[in-house]
Amino acid sequence: MTTNNQDLVIGIDVGGTEIKAGFLRGSEIISARRWPTEREKGPAHAVNQVLLAAKEMHREFPEATAIGVVVPGVVNSKAGIAEYSENIGWRDIPFGKLVNEASGLPVGFGHDVRAGGVAESMYGAGKGYKNSFFIPIGTGIAGAMVIDGELFDDPYCGEIGHLDVVSGYMCACGIVGCLESISTGPSIVRIYNEQSDIKLSDSSEVLKAAKGGDALAAKVWQASVDAIAFTLTAYINILAPEIIIVGGGVSKAGRDLLDPIESYFDRRLTFQKRPKLVIAELGDHAGMIGSGIFGLRARG
Repeated sequence: MTTNNQDLVIGIDVGGTEIKAGFLRGSEIISARRWPTEREKGPAHAVNQVLLAAKEMHREFPEATAIGVVVPGVVNSKAGIAEYSENIGWRDIPFGKLVNEASGLPVGFGHDVRAGGVAESMYGAGKGYKNSFFIPIGTGIAGAMVIDGELFDDPYCGEIGHLDVVSGYMCACGIVGCLESISTGPSIVRIYNEQSDIKLSDSSEVLKAAKGGDALAAKVWQASVDAIAFTLTAYINILAPEIIIVGGGVSKAGRDLLDPIESYFDRRLTFQKRPKLVIAELGDHAGMIGSGIFGLRARG
């Protein structure tokens, strides 16, 4: 994709806590702003916050030729509808129509993780690979599948966080055993705090305690990483990606996350093609950059 003044777009990445918006040219973030999602004030208010971001960004950057918006949950990108969000409470919100009415611009709409996967594939760690898998591990876990150079986009695809890893813990989805119940940042902290007199507040603190000799912390961290590795091994056996890109807050652990996953691969992958395993390059801007890509595609 070439970049020139016709490629100036607005990208909006909506999260449960904040809305990140950027004025973009390709992967270049010319200017960026943030708004609170304020989901505690209700789903309708959170929708209005997204529309506020769209209006204010368009007012500030009238030269933008399109706008992209990505959200979490079950997303029908073709219809432009956020069908369901457990964390924000949305049901059947026609964001494509609403943002177009608010901005007057062509709107590309999609899923936040799939947007991040597209951005990493085009501009980040996955550049040059035809088959990649992007898995951000943060407050939730999902995946974006790029297959033969194209994003696989379906409202229900990529929900790898709900693979049964037999964790024994209840997931927010209502089922026992999901990957999200043991390997998200909040899950790692919760499991440790339930078994320890010491109360920690972040998964990075659990890792720090583990490296400092805390046997419980080491056990909790290893169990969470093993569950991730088990899940990725299943994905490798089914779709054989050339590269797996790990993002999200937990990925800040770097080699302390990647090395034990690599060790698991050593034990479990025999004849399978071994993918490259890397940390995402675009950080928390991936979704925003990906939303800009969706915006450009909507403009045509």
